[in-house]
Order: sequence, then structure tokens, then C-alpha cells
Amino acid sequence: MSRPAKWSLRLLAFLAITFVLMLSGMFDPLAESLKYAVTDLMNYIPTEKIEPYPDRVEDNYFTMYIVLNALVAGIAIFLGEKIIR
Repeated sequence: MSRPAKWSLRLLAFLAITFVLMLSGMFDPLAESLKYAVTDLMNYIPTEKIEPYPDRVEDNYFTMYIVLNALVAGIAIFLGEKIIR
């Protein structure tokens, strides 16, 4: 299989696994429990524009949810490739 085809297949599988994980809601409780801790941690990073705390909490919740799902999808792709070889 050519390199572009292999990377296209990897990217498609990554996006599909991430999408399925997001629909399943598997990491919703974890992201929910981490949203205040991450927001408090992010308060120490100086930014130009300060947003209200509730807006940052919801933004960080969504970001944590996406990052956790993408991380697991990446690990699944890596392990899948190692098992296939």
C-alpha cells in the first residue's frame, strides 16, 4: 500500500473512532470532573482577554472532552497498527 493511502486510511480511522467515542459519551464523566481543575489551572496562564469564569469552565469542559476522545483514538490506531504488523 502506498504511503498516501496508508496515511489517508489512518486519518479516516482516527476521525471515525474519535467521532464514535464522542457519540458514545464514554469520557463525559471524566471531562465533567476535570473541568473545574483545568479551569483553575488555566487561570495561572496570562491572557490578553479575560473571559468570565463560567464561560471558561464550559470551554474547558468541551476541550477536555475532545482531547480525551482524540487521545484514546490515537492510542487505538497505534495499537491497531502494532497488532496488525
